[in-house]
Amino acid sequence: MNADRGALAAPTKRRVALRLLLFAIGACLFGVAIAAALRGNAAGLRAFARAAERPVELALLVLLPLVCLTLASLSFWVLTLRFGRVTCVEMLALLGGAWLLNYLPLKPGVAGRVAYHKSVNRIDVRWSLVVVVQSIVVGLCCFVLQATLASIAAERNWSEPGKVGLIASPLAAALLGLLIPRRGALTNGWRYSAAFAFRYADSLVWAVRYWLLFGVAGQPQGASTSAAIASVSQSASLIPIAGNGLGVREWMVGLAAQSLPVWYGKDSAVPLAFGVSAELLNRACEVVVALPVGLLSLWWLTRRYGRLKAQETLNAFEALRT
Repeated sequence: MNADRGALAAPTKRRVALRLLLFAIGACLFGVAIAAALRGNAAGLRAFARAAERPVELALLVLLPLVCLTLASLSFWVLTLRFGRVTCVEMLALLGGAWLLNYLPLKPGVAGRVAYHKSVNRIDVRWSLVVVVQSIVVGLCCFVLQATLASIAAERNWSEPGKVGLIASPLAAALLGLLIPRRGALTNGWRYSAAFAFRYADSLVWAVRYWLLFGVAGQPQGASTSAAIASVSQSASLIPIAGNGLGVREWMVGLAAQSLPVWYGKDSAVPLAFGVSAELLNRACEVVVALPVGLLSLWWLTRRYGRLKAQETLNAFEALRT
C-alpha cells in the first residue's frame, strides 16, 4: 500500500518540479525582456514615454482586456452549458479569478475552475476537461484563420476598411451558424458556432489592442500587421511555460513585429527592443485590470461557495431531524 502511494506521489512531485522550472524559465524570459527594453538604444523606453502623452488611448488599452475577458468567458460558458448549469456571471468570475491565479508558479487557475465546477455545478471533471480541450481547439482555429486572412489581406492593394472587412468576415459566418437546426447530429452545432463567434470576436479585439498599442507607442501599424501580431500573441498563452504567456509573449510579439515582411503593411521597421517594450506596456495595462478583477472574482466565488456549502449543511441537518 505504501509503495503504491509513493509511486503515485512521485509523478506529482515531478510535475510540480517541472512546473516550477517552467515558471522560472518564463520569469527569466520576462526579466531579459525588461533588460532588452531598457538597453535598446532608447527604442524600448520610447514606447512608455509616448504612451504617457496619450492618456485616452492608454485608458482604452487598460479597458479592452475586460472586453476580451468577457468574450472568452461567453465562449467557455456556451461550451460548458452542455454539461451542467452555470450562470454567465459565474463563468465570468471563474475566468477572472483564473486570469490572476495563472500568474502564480503552478498556474492553479484551470485546476481551480475544474474543482469549482465539480463541487458547485456538479460537472464531472472529465467534462470540464473536455470543455478545456474544445476551447483550445476553437482558439487555435481562430488564431490560424485570423493570421491567414491577415496574410491574404496584406497581399491585396486594398484600403484599410477592406482589409478589416476580410479579417472580420469569419465572425459573420459564425453568426450564421447559429441558425443550424438543433436536432439529430447537428444538435450542438449552434453551440460550437457561438463559441467560435465569441472567441473570434475576442481575437478581433486583440487586434484592435495591438493597433492601438503600436499607435500609442509611436510605430503605427495597419490592420494586417495588427491582426497577425494578435494571433501570435494569443498563441503564446498555449505554450506551457508560464501562465498567461509570461515572458514568452513579450519575445514572440517583439520578434513578430520585427520580422513580419514589408508587405504586411508595416510603415517602418520595428526594432526588437521597441516591440518587446510595447508588449511590456501591454502587459502592464493587463495587470492593472487583472489584479482588481481577479481579487473581486475570487472574493465573489468564495462567498458563493460558502453560501452553497452552508445551505447543504443546513439541508443535511433538516433531513436528519425528519
